[in-house]
Amino acid sequence: MAGSVAAVLLSMYVVQVTADPEGKLDLESRKSAQSAIFYDRYGNEYATLSSGGSSSFWRNLTDIPEDLQHAVIAIEDKNFYDEIGVNFKRTIAAALNEITGQRLLGSQQGASTLEQQLVKNLTDDNAVDYGRKFREIFRAIGLCNRYSKETILEAYLNTVPLTGTIEGVEAGAREYFDKSVEELTLAECATLASISKNPTGYNPSTNPENLIARRNHVLWEMLDQGYITQEEYDSATQETVTLAESKSKTENVAVESNYSYFTEAALEELTQDIKEAYGFESDAEAQNYIFTAGLRVYTTVDPDVQAAVENLMLNEPDENGNVLFPALWHEEEVESDIPVGSEYSLDSNGMPMNPTDETTGTIFQLDDTPIYNDDGTFKTGTYETTDENGNVTGEYLTFYRNVRTQAAIAVVSSELDKKGEVIAVGGGLGAKTVDRGVNRAMEPHQTGSTMKPIAAYCLGIDEKWINYSSPLEDSPLYSAENKQMLNTEKALSLGLSLDPTDPANQARNDIWRTWPVNFGDAGGDGSIMLVYDAIRQSYNTIAVRVGSMVGVDAMYEFVTETLGLEHLDADDANLAPLVLGSQKYGLTMVELANAYTMFTDGNYSTAHFYTRVEDLDGNPVLDMSKLVTNTQAIEPESAVIMNRLLSNVWENPGTARGMKPDTEGIDAVGKTGTTSDFKDFTFAGLTPYYSVAVWWGYDRPYDMSTVQYNVDGKPTQRAFKYLMEEVQADLPAAEFYWSDNVIKAQFSTSTGSIVSSGGQTGYYTEDNMPDETTGALLSEDADPYAQLAQQAADEAAQAAAATDPAA
Repeated sequence: MAGSVAAVLLSMYVVQVTADPEGKLDLESRKSAQSAIFYDRYGNEYATLSSGGSSSFWRNLTDIPEDLQHAVIAIEDKNFYDEIGVNFKRTIAAALNEITGQRLLGSQQGASTLEQQLVKNLTDDNAVDYGRKFREIFRAIGLCNRYSKETILEAYLNTVPLTGTIEGVEAGAREYFDKSVEELTLAECATLASISKNPTGYNPSTNPENLIARRNHVLWEMLDQGYITQEEYDSATQETVTLAESKSKTENVAVESNYSYFTEAALEELTQDIKEAYGFESDAEAQNYIFTAGLRVYTTVDPDVQAAVENLMLNEPDENGNVLFPALWHEEEVESDIPVGSEYSLDSNGMPMNPTDETTGTIFQLDDTPIYNDDGTFKTGTYETTDENGNVTGEYLTFYRNVRTQAAIAVVSSELDKKGEVIAVGGGLGAKTVDRGVNRAMEPHQTGSTMKPIAAYCLGIDEKWINYSSPLEDSPLYSAENKQMLNTEKALSLGLSLDPTDPANQARNDIWRTWPVNFGDAGGDGSIMLVYDAIRQSYNTIAVRVGSMVGVDAMYEFVTETLGLEHLDADDANLAPLVLGSQKYGLTMVELANAYTMFTDGNYSTAHFYTRVEDLDGNPVLDMSKLVTNTQAIEPESAVIMNRLLSNVWENPGTARGMKPDTEGIDAVGKTGTTSDFKDFTFAGLTPYYSVAVWWGYDRPYDMSTVQYNVDGKPTQRAFKYLMEEVQADLPAAEFYWSDNVIKAQFSTSTGSIVSSGGQTGYYTEDNMPDETTGALLSEDADPYAQLAQQAADEAAQAAAATDPAA
C-alpha cells in the first residue's frame, strides 16, 4: 500500500516538474523561432534582429559539419548516443562530490548530458538547489522519449549560448569567423565547441590563450575517441585562431546602440506592413512575428552612405575647432506635476520625481542637463493650470534644463529605376546610444521655403500658369486692410481667436498684417520680378502669387493624394503651409527628400526601406506591388524645367551661393528653407544619384535668432555639400534626365521675354513660351533702359559678398 502511494506521489511529482506550459521544450517550435536578417541593397547581411537581443540562426543538422558535431559530443557527452538523456553514473558521482566536498568519482563538471544542458539552455532554470537537478533529469528523460538523438543534437547546436548575445553555432561562425557554419575548418569547429563550457573564460577576444588550450583539449578528445586521425590532430592544433573583425555592432562604429537609425526606421515600416497584411492587432504582435519567423528582409540601405551620414552626424570639431551644427544652448522649461510648496522625492540619480501614481517617473530625460542654482538646488519656476472657463485650478513647479540644437538627414535614391528607395537616415547628432529612441529624420518638421517647389512652382509650370521667366509683381498678396491675415501674436494677447472669419476679429482693424513679406523685408514694392530670380532668391511674394494661381485645393490634393505626404492635414489647406512651409506639423526628412526626386523625370514613387521580404524557404511574405506605388506626378518636361530653375540657387544672388558640391561631372540642384521665426532650417538637394533633405533646429521649436542673432541655414547646406562630395567621389559622371520637349532659349532678365542674344538661358516647352505681350506686363510707361539697369544690377549682385542668411 505504502509503495503504491509512493509511486503515485512520484508520478505526480514527475508530471509537475516536467510540465512545460510555455512550450519552452517544444523543439519544433524552437526551430521555427529564428532571427530576422536585414540585407543591404547589394545583398550583403546588414543587421540581425531578434527578441531579447540574441542572434539565432537555425541550421539543419545535415548542414552542420560532422567535425563540429563530433567535437561537441567528444567534449560534452561522449556517451550521447547510448544514454536515455541522463548518465546516472556521472550524476551520482557529481552528487557525492558535492556532498563530501571531495573528488571521489569523476568531476562535477562532467555530470550533465547534452539533453540536460539543452533543458537548461531552453528553460533558463538556473536555480541553485537539488530540486533543479531533479527537474532537469526528468525533463531530459522526457526529451529523449519524445525526440530522436539527431533532433536533440540539432537543437543543442542551434541554441548553445556562446559569448554575449551569440546563440547557436551558425551565429557563432558568423560572429567569430565571418562565414557560415558549413565552411568551418576542423580547428574552427573545435574552437566553437570550446566556448560553450565557459563563454567568459574562453572568450576569443579577451582570453585567446585559454581558448587555444581548451580547443587543443577538444581536439585531443576527438583523437582519443577516434573521430579524427593523428595527422588531422597535428594540423589542427598548429592552426592559429584568426577572428573576423568584430560584428557586435553590425553597422558602423558611429553607432553605439544595437541598431542604426536606418534599421529602426525600416523595422517600423515593416512592422506596420506586417501588421496590416496579417491582421495583427498590435505592434508588439507584429514584431514578435518579425523577430521569430526568420524573415529575410532585403532593404534599400547603402552601408557606405549610411556610414558617411553617421560620421557626419557625429558633428565632431574640425581642425579649427568648428562643428558643422552649432549647439546654441538655451534654457528650456520642463513642467512637472509637483504642486508649489510641496515636497518631492528624488530618483536614484538625484533627479526630481512626479508625485502622482498616474505620472510617476523622472521629470528629466536620461540625457538631460538640469539647471541648478548657485546653492546646488534645482532652478525652478511656476506655471498655472486653468479650466475651460479660464479659472486657475492649480500651480505647479517648473524645472529647467539646458538644450542644444539637433539635426536630421535623409538620403533617397533619385536614380530613375530606383525612385523612392531610402538609402540612409541620420536621426540625431552625436553617437547613437539608445535603441528605438527618437528618430528625427522620421519626425515631421516645418519645412519653410523648401516647400515652394513641391506644390506651387511645379504645378504652376506643369499647368502652364507660369514659365521659366514669367514676370510677376513683387508685392504682398494681402494688405492689412484686406483683413485676410491675422497678426497672431497680437490676437492672442487680446484673447481673440485665430480664425480670420471670426466676427470679433473682423470687427477690429488693429490685428491684421500685410502678407506675405520677403526675408529681411527685401523687395515687396510692387516692382516686377521674374520666376527664375524669385526661386533662387526665395521671394515669398512671388511664390504665394504662383500658389494663388494654382489654387489651394489643387495644391493640397497634389501633396496629399499624388505625393501622399502623410503629416499634412486639413489645417494645412492654405497658402502659408502649402507654399511657405508653415505647416501644423510639417514633413519628415524622408518625405522631403523623396518629394524632390520628381524633379528628375517627373516620376514619383512612395518612399520605402525594403524591396522584398521572404521567409526561410524564399517564399514572398509581402506583396510589394501593393506597398509601393509609382505615378507620373508632373510631366517629364515640367520636371526638367523645375530642375533647371533649382540649379540657380548656387550662384549669386542665390540663397545657397557657394555651396554646390564639388563633384566633377555630377550636377546638383537645391532649395533652402527657413521658417519666418527661425525655428527650423531645412535644405533639399538633388543629384542624379541622390535626393537629400537636412533639418536643423531644436526638438521643441525655439527662435534660434534669440540665441545667435545672425543665425542662418548654412549648416544644412554644408551638410549636403560635404556628404555629396564624400559619397559621390568615386561615382562616374552623371547628368540629370533630359526631355526633348524642352526648348532652350535666351530671355531678357528685365522683361522675361525671348531675345535673340544677350540674355540668360531659359527652359520652356513649345506651348508655354513667353510671348510678345510679356514686356507690356511691366507697365505702359516702362523705362526703355530698364533692361540695361537690370543687367547692371545683376552684375553688381554677382560681385557682392554673400552675407545674407538663406531663405
